[in-house]
Amino acid sequence: MKPTLYLDFDSTIVNSERAFCAVYNQHYQHFEDFVPAHEEHAGDWVFRHACPLIHQRSADPVAEVRRIFGLEDFFSHLEFYEGAFQTIQALKSEYEIVICTSASPENGSKKVMWIEQHMPFVDEIIILVNKSNNGVGKGRVHMLEPGAVFVDDHPANLRSTEAQRKILFNYNGRITDYNRGWDGEAVSSWTELYERLMMKG
Repeated sequence: MKPTLYLDFDSTIVNSERAFCAVYNQHYQHFEDFVPAHEEHAGDWVFRHACPLIHQRSADPVAEVRRIFGLEDFFSHLEFYEGAFQTIQALKSEYEIVICTSASPENGSKKVMWIEQHMPFVDEIIILVNKSNNGVGKGRVHMLEPGAVFVDDHPANLRSTEAQRKILFNYNGRITDYNRGWDGEAVSSWTELYERLMMKG
């Protein structure tokens, strides 16, 4: 029986920051004080630094962030990180592939459809609908199978499970407000992740 590889979705498999910034730029470009958003400035999940007009113009910035994450436009802009698709396909010969991702009520079903359309080969999709607005914590999925591996971009998510091996995905070594403080195993690309997981002995 193959071990299970649990993979986070946003900011691990796909570049969610880039997609969010693209939608923000479309929707907010007509404001006089608009400055184009760039993913490099997205240091927290509410895009306080990258997309400041959300926080200056919206009565409820968190609701606006969730609204954007649930738009069809957001999913149409989603792109795989370099090497992600090919690596996951290759790892399927060695692992059961499970996508384990947090979602809001606004985007959960669309996320499942995107995964089904673009990665029909995954074995299972686990969607945790988080209504506390922080998107953190996957402890309800214990990941107790022997040899289970969990890859996520958020240390709090990694700490919340019992996976035998936990790996922080830190794309291009980028440090953000939410991925600091992890002293465990980490990778900065899908090529590096593949090499780590395929190492024998």
